[in-house]
Amino acid sequence: MDKATEKVLMRKVKEYKKWYEGVFVNPIYRIVNNKPYYMAGFTIKNQPVASAYLSPMGEEDKEEAYIAQSSLSLFADVSSNIFSVGGDHLKIDSDYYIKPLEIPVNTDNLNALAGYEAYKNLWEMQKKFNSLVIDFQNYYDALLVRGELTDQDIDKGIETANWVNLYQLETLSILAEQNEGIRAYAAYLETTKEWKKLSGNQKMFVKKIAGDVVELESNIHSLGLIVDEDAEKMVALNLEKAKRDLETGIAKQKRYIRFPV
Repeated sequence: MDKATEKVLMRKVKEYKKWYEGVFVNPIYRIVNNKPYYMAGFTIKNQPVASAYLSPMGEEDKEEAYIAQSSLSLFADVSSNIFSVGGDHLKIDSDYYIKPLEIPVNTDNLNALAGYEAYKNLWEMQKKFNSLVIDFQNYYDALLVRGELTDQDIDKGIETANWVNLYQLETLSILAEQNEGIRAYAAYLETTKEWKKLSGNQKMFVKKIAGDVVELESNIHSLGLIVDEDAEKMVALNLEKAKRDLETGIAKQKRYIRFPV
């Protein structure tokens, strides 16, 4: 967004803010009837409480603004989810997986061996998460330069958010289903001479990653995903469900549009 456009939009949005609110304008716009619309937000303690849909080209039209809202809000929501969940995974040091997995596993303990395989699978999921989020971050950065939000961008966001949820499900399922084995694997590693070479954080990660089964199962349930034995069908079913859920959520957000009304 150029400085002149930002100045016009900020002047407009400040007309509708309460004195105790902060304001922002998202630099991504949606073209409706050859007119660019931007999403502005009103915040309290950095939390959004309302929105406005503004154009630097003349007067806003309510019908046009609501069309823009359905795209801009949707993309903002899916992007936020991707960066929130995916960002947490990116913060995990790869050596938390790599270094423990470098320790040879020489044991007849079936639980420990199963845990070792589960830990390798968790590392594979972590790499998928990293690749997915970095790819979307690069895509998003290019969109910020381009400015205009298209249907292709919306599809990209929804598909990526769907994969984020599916990767979450797979990760949580491994932790829940192989919980005992992962604990046995961590216990085995503690008996090796190589264990001392791990950093304190690496040791803590291996010992704590199993988590609580009840909490893990609760988190799986809260994802609300459709499970199907056919992997491709499962992806498609959850993609359609995600689209329906997003449409419902975006429709509810209309009550918080402050301008135009």
